[in-house]
Amino acid sequence: MNSARFFTTFFNPITRANSQPSLIIMACALSIFWQSSEIGRGKAGREFALQLRDQAEGALQASLNAGWIDENLAIAALMLAMFENAGYPQQSIHRSFASIHVLDRIIRTLSLTTIDASDPNASTFALREVPRVITIRHPHMSDSADLERETSPVTHEACDCASLTLGRHWAGAREHTPLWMSTPAWDDNWSEGEFKKETCRRLCWSTVSFVTAISSYTTARQAAGLDLYITEPANALFFQFALLFPGESFVSSKNPKNSIWALNYRTMFLWNSCARMCRDLRATDAEKARFGMAAWLEADYLEAALKGHTCRLERAFLFQGREYLFITRMCISYEFQRFMPLAAIDTGSPFHRRKTEQWLTHQATVAQQVMLGLHTVTGQGSKGSITYRPFFAFWFMSQINRALSLWDLDRTLTVALDVSKALIAPIDQLSAIWPCPQLRRHYSELRKSLDEACLCAGLPLPPPLAVFV
Repeated sequence: MNSARFFTTFFNPITRANSQPSLIIMACALSIFWQSSEIGRGKAGREFALQLRDQAEGALQASLNAGWIDENLAIAALMLAMFENAGYPQQSIHRSFASIHVLDRIIRTLSLTTIDASDPNASTFALREVPRVITIRHPHMSDSADLERETSPVTHEACDCASLTLGRHWAGAREHTPLWMSTPAWDDNWSEGEFKKETCRRLCWSTVSFVTAISSYTTARQAAGLDLYITEPANALFFQFALLFPGESFVSSKNPKNSIWALNYRTMFLWNSCARMCRDLRATDAEKARFGMAAWLEADYLEAALKGHTCRLERAFLFQGREYLFITRMCISYEFQRFMPLAAIDTGSPFHRRKTEQWLTHQATVAQQVMLGLHTVTGQGSKGSITYRPFFAFWFMSQINRALSLWDLDRTLTVALDVSKALIAPIDQLSAIWPCPQLRRHYSELRKSLDEACLCAGLPLPPPLAVFV
């Protein structure tokens, strides 16, 4: 949402009366909760946050029952889903997934993902196809034309992403929204309707980012995933996604679909499409083979596009685009390989080994840096301690799961175990100061698997549980 406009609405008693109660209450619940680790507000703070969560959930349900459904209710539902997946004492899979389904239904009810259907520049996608982007909609474009576009060199005449950020265009960003400084700016000249449409776009893409992170975690644990409307960009009967990327209507470059923000979301769609195709029992072997090859080409294209940027904004988003490209390639290599010619993807090649080692080395570096503060990774803010972000524990655990999977596939890759041991430091810290039985149970199972792998490889065991305050 646009923070300046939100506060203007909130502090005006007339406009505040028309605001969704659940949005205000849920924002307070999240704010209190993130301050309530064992070294913060503690148990009392968490209990207060839970009371607010319950009130917000009740207000959200009341709005649904009354038919008062708008984009602000969807934002409240997103906040509720974030709370339910943040790692609090009563967290459960049932509540986590239920909150996501409520959010997904609201977005679908409002048809928010198709608000740009009349705009020829809005990206649309075909069912069971790799979600590739073309500049102007042309449903009859041939596969060969698509592939030519994807394999052509990626060039950036001038990467102007840094000049288009919120931090550059709003003086209050550093004080009020320091973590959003690298997001696209809002155009002050937009009409009320244009502001509302951009709010809906960013809500949808933020939801894509959130549920993709959940999907990444569940896949790493080899657990059942979620089939959601928001992560399926195409349907046989109608477009489910006809949506400009965040800031696309503001970005002035010649290729806004290759902005750093658009590329990040495109990697998420690519990963989601691969995960969905893996679960698709109706797809034929030929369809999966064709999909795997096309997805691999798209990953190459997106990686080249990311490398072409000079704005250095990737770090602000923890290089998540590169993360999704790596796990997409893992998925293609080990899930689709049996459907594809052996020569198409050789997982034992030096290229794969180098990519894997680069990813592992990056994980170890991130683990070491975040212990000194998130700003050492993102380049934003002066504090940024992970102690205020309990959900990062799940992300680090998913990385250990993937590292262990890589070692299991190639027992000579002992660097994967060394990296796994480096990743446990931030998890130790977060699991100690954020009481969450579900998190600690998963973490205990993970440490046991890591211990067994280290014993098998003849390596020293991970250090005992430690807390860094």
